[in-house]
Amino acid sequence: MMNILLVSPSSVIGGLESLRKGNQILQGILFVAAAARDAGHLAKVVIADKNCIDKYIRRYQPEVIGVSCVTSTYPVARDLLIYLKKNHPKLKTIIGGHHATFMYKEVLAETEVDYVCRGEGEEVFPALLAELSQGNTEPKIAGIVYQREGMFFNDEKIAIMEDIEHLPKISKDLVAPEFDFSPKIVSSRGCPFFCSFCSISAFYGGSYRKRSVEVVIADIKEYISWGYDNFWFHDDNLTVDAVWLKQFCEAVEREKLKFTYSAMSRVDTICRNPELFAYMARTGCNLVSIGIESGIPEVLERMHKKIDVAQIKQAIKIMNSVGVMHSWYMILGSGDEFDTPEYLQKNIRFFSSLPLGYILISILTPFPGTELFNKLKAENRIRHYNWEDYDIIHCVYEPFGITWQAMEKMLPKAYLKVYLSKGWKLVPLFLSTLKNKSVTPQKIAIGLKTLFITRVLGKDFSKVLKKPD
Repeated sequence: MMNILLVSPSSVIGGLESLRKGNQILQGILFVAAAARDAGHLAKVVIADKNCIDKYIRRYQPEVIGVSCVTSTYPVARDLLIYLKKNHPKLKTIIGGHHATFMYKEVLAETEVDYVCRGEGEEVFPALLAELSQGNTEPKIAGIVYQREGMFFNDEKIAIMEDIEHLPKISKDLVAPEFDFSPKIVSSRGCPFFCSFCSISAFYGGSYRKRSVEVVIADIKEYISWGYDNFWFHDDNLTVDAVWLKQFCEAVEREKLKFTYSAMSRVDTICRNPELFAYMARTGCNLVSIGIESGIPEVLERMHKKIDVAQIKQAIKIMNSVGVMHSWYMILGSGDEFDTPEYLQKNIRFFSSLPLGYILISILTPFPGTELFNKLKAENRIRHYNWEDYDIIHCVYEPFGITWQAMEKMLPKAYLKVYLSKGWKLVPLFLSTLKNKSVTPQKIAIGLKTLFITRVLGKDFSKVLKKPD
């Protein structure tokens, strides 16, 4: 048995994270902690950085510290690992997550971390702990990468589980008592689509795996017993399998479960299955988030969205009719010849013309592992690797037809134009949102405050969104 400390890094990033209260414990690290526990180890999850990690080391006396991060929180994780190597050199360290998976060579060089987990950790991390327990620090575990004398071992592939039916059970005692987390529902992992800007398909290699309705319902019942009644489906796309989703809704009705939930979907899925979304509404769904990204056909094609403008308009009409709040994603930029003021304004006008719900607007960001990242890197158009700015509100690449500075200045203007185009319709939108609890009053207040401070007081948009230290 070993003592394991798993760290979800503190964050001061802005972007969509600014709409959340405080720092969030990453869902994946909870599953890894549960897997370590099931393997007989003592595991605890904390939110920390280099400035506060010592108190958790004193409290839990770990032999292994694991860190998970996304691209924009990697700098916090990097500084933490460097601090641990300098001040606690006997501790074994490991880092995982999308960023580490794709940038493992750079991560190993920058941090001297002992291991990088490339891929899902629920199986390979307990396997590593078993080897370390036996004194073997150079295990042969595919996906657990380490470096010796300039050579990388076990880096041939990303570790992906074949079966996710029986994921380890998350429990409250996995988290240090001063932290809380909102349990999310996992019914699938992966995505069968290959959008050029999304790291999901690259991470999972296009694989898509489902869990049975029975185990998902069991998870929901467990979390309801904890006192929760509103859930976010952690799936990259809950609605890929329409047959499964219909069976899920039937089970919710049959079990007479009372809860609300929100999820991600796609435009073409909505068009093919309008009745399914009405069924979701009747069984507790209060918010569906959908990526449109662009109203320009050429850009949609370059992004491999596999949708068209006619489908977008049809999907909006359907969502407005089924009684579910809906939010839509919009991207400024395309990374190619369509990065001009004319096309960007055309996209803003398109979104302003639609009877949409909430719009979340971002600047195109080349995350490691994506087709977009590889393309821009090959063209020498990535401006820098200051990962904290990979927060979807900074332009970290050189556009062809506009400056990166102008692109960033266009973001708050896009928000203002899109939302002001709704006029008085914003009032019933806010009221219906508050009624069905799909978006918290705090998020609405932050959005309104941000637009006011940016537009009226002239403050920098990214600094307004940045969390306080």
